[in-house]
Amino acid sequence: MLFRSGLPFWVAQSKDYYRQQGVEVELVRFKSATERDAALASGQIDGTLTDIMGAVTLHDNGTPVQITSINLGATIEEGPFAIISAPGSGITKAEQLKDVEIAIATNTIIHYVTEKLLLENGFAPEEIKTISIPQIPLRFENLINGTIKAATLPEPLLSLAVAKGGTVVLNDAEAKRNYSQSVIVFREDAVREKADAIKRFFVAYNMAVIDIKEDPEAYKELLATEANLPPEIKDSWKVITFSPAQAPGRAEVEDVVDWLLEKGFISKPVSYEEIVNTTLYPQGQ
Repeated sequence: MLFRSGLPFWVAQSKDYYRQQGVEVELVRFKSATERDAALASGQIDGTLTDIMGAVTLHDNGTPVQITSINLGATIEEGPFAIISAPGSGITKAEQLKDVEIAIATNTIIHYVTEKLLLENGFAPEEIKTISIPQIPLRFENLINGTIKAATLPEPLLSLAVAKGGTVVLNDAEAKRNYSQSVIVFREDAVREKADAIKRFFVAYNMAVIDIKEDPEAYKELLATEANLPPEIKDSWKVITFSPAQAPGRAEVEDVVDWLLEKGFISKPVSYEEIVNTTLYPQGQ
């Protein structure tokens, strides 16, 4: 489960909202996205928290899934990624990243967001240089020790890198467009067979979203515990709020599909209607 994205799930569990809605929910943790996707593909789990790119790629690889809601990223301000420069690198402005290798994970949302942020800031495609370091902790370590000059990181390692002297150069929470969303997806067979349970799950989820919005700091300790916040940022960390369950925008989904096709990461297009299901969460909240 993505770091801060998990908070509504944990709040709903801690307040017994799932049981109150008459649905049994088991939250399962995985050490890597590969393990998580394998569990979803084999039917060991019904749904997962991923991103639009992950959902489309799963679908293309033969695991039919449907995006049922955004988790984070309904607004630009909820964007969870940033390009950060290494301590002592002297890089503080976007233009200084031209022809500088930026550590990413190829064929991931971080790859997509990195390119979009740089293009938005006037980079020509040939000026964008990347190096793939898929393991996020290793990417972080290489950044902090200066082996690489820049990297795109998610929270909490983004904040930890700043605490250790790194500089945020570009943040997708301040972009001109909304480039990143974490989304809740379910297997198509789970949607067919467990639609009522999924609807009840989303009622509980939205109840937790409301609680967090009313008093974010009340859930700081829960987040710190469940997400294993590094001690260096635990006290300074600010709990973010979430939007109610809702579908991702058509443009956001289609742009990701187009990018994946252009890069050759998927074999065929998938339509918005095919990959997005808007019928499972409470309407009008």
